[in-house]
Amino acid sequence: MKTYDIYFSDENSSDNKGFHLKTMEKAIHMAEDMLEKGNAYTEDYAGGVISVVDSDGETVWSHPIP
Repeated sequence: MKTYDIYFSDENSSDNKGFHLKTMEKAIHMAEDMLEKGNAYTEDYAGGVISVVDSDGETVWSHPIP
C-alpha cells in the first residue's frame, strides 16, 4: 500500500514532513493548506517547491512556493 509525504525543496536543500498519509488526495489537500496558511517550511523554502511524493519516490503533485 502506497503512502504519501510532503517535501519542500530549493536549490540548496530539502526536507520532508515524515508523514505516511494513506491517500494522495489528503496529502495534496494538506500541502495546499500549507501553501495557503504558511508555516516554517514554506517560509524557509520560499522560492522553492512543495511536492507530494509517494512511497515509491514518485512525485505526484508539486507547486512553487511564492
